[in-house]
Amino acid sequence: MSNLLKYIIPGVFILIAALWILVWFGVIPGLSGGTKIKQKLDLTIWGVDGDEAAIRGLINAFANANPGSKIVYEKKSPESYEQELVRAFAAGKGPDIFGIHHTWADGYSDILYPAPSSVFSQTEFADNFLDVARADFARGLNIYGVPLYVDTLALYYNNDLFNSAGIVLPPANWDEFSQYARKLTQRKSNGEIAISGAAFGGGESVLHSPDILALLMIQYGVPMIDKDGKVKFAGAGASGAGNFADKALEFYTSFAKQGDLNFSWLGDKAGNSLNMFAVNRVAMMLGYSSTRSAILAKSSKVNFSVVAAPQMKNTVFKKNYADYWGFGVYKNSKNKDAAWQFLKFLTKIENNRYYLSATKRPASQKTLVLEQQQNPGMKAFADQALTAVSWIKKGKDIIDQTFLDMIESQISSSQTSGQAIKDAENKINSSIRLKYK
Repeated sequence: MSNLLKYIIPGVFILIAALWILVWFGVIPGLSGGTKIKQKLDLTIWGVDGDEAAIRGLINAFANANPGSKIVYEKKSPESYEQELVRAFAAGKGPDIFGIHHTWADGYSDILYPAPSSVFSQTEFADNFLDVARADFARGLNIYGVPLYVDTLALYYNNDLFNSAGIVLPPANWDEFSQYARKLTQRKSNGEIAISGAAFGGGESVLHSPDILALLMIQYGVPMIDKDGKVKFAGAGASGAGNFADKALEFYTSFAKQGDLNFSWLGDKAGNSLNMFAVNRVAMMLGYSSTRSAILAKSSKVNFSVVAAPQMKNTVFKKNYADYWGFGVYKNSKNKDAAWQFLKFLTKIENNRYYLSATKRPASQKTLVLEQQQNPGMKAFADQALTAVSWIKKGKDIIDQTFLDMIESQISSSQTSGQAIKDAENKINSSIRLKYK
């Protein structure tokens, strides 16, 4: 009998796994949460965000519930995606559904078709999705895009380096972050940095450096944009006491300035923060949820943990930095309403849950955020999603490059931080005005 059970039990588990796969890929009808619509669809979807396999699985489930429908997903290169998209729209041949970065809604508003109220009402969207998603994709009573996830910057730290330094807990605020970075930094006999306490302060050598600087500015209380949507860095922060944009830039770059008390980073493009963290030469770095897989792809041996990003000391309201993609519908699509029906299908809880499980991403819907808060591997990102902030409305590429230039010049030149901030503000506003004139 025991020998028989030895074969039966594994067989049962294999059968359950097979059934689960068949359900989600639409082979078994009626169990995948398929949405039936009256017309046959012929939709093209363009995406860029590394979720191709998960989306194709859901497409198969939808097609199974709607025989005769044809949905084609095209994965595009991140480097050329926006240019290809603009050319397609200019020729009137854009995809029915396309991946839209959360900062693009205003810039693409003239070619986006808002969700019919029967599919997504503003109330329903606000009730189900995170505040940051509503801020990014809702305009008045209209919903112009829908995200399947919301990612935020979190703190990655090396457990072995922390243990060796006698540090029990990761930093909760930037004061502790500075103290730990100094303690964790190890130097050779000639003074050269052997292990960096933090990959922080550099431009191109630090993964997501424009986002990290923006996070600091937001936490310092910098307004970022004015009531007209223009970039607004110069001037007092939220508390009105001094220019907080200057302070944020000075604090960030202090970690890459030789001679500064915080100096702990001297990376370059080759020895960037991701590469050095993967080989135990960096104790702390900031990254998104996707950074985890990027680290493990380089080294499966590094022992690290992920926690919430540091905040300002004694802060009442936490602020975290969002970066994510959603999907929008092309206004000239022949199947506009049906395209939104498909997006509605993607956001059904069971389908969105499958997507998140397949992609290992943090949730955009409150119900799923609650579930991920119970998952140790996702808790930091789930918690942060509730306080995620998004500020860029147009010209992310322009802003990112300007921030990189500002960081590099602040490290290498004698220009004051105040002038660097003012120059960056003027450059961004003039460049965005030319791009979207």
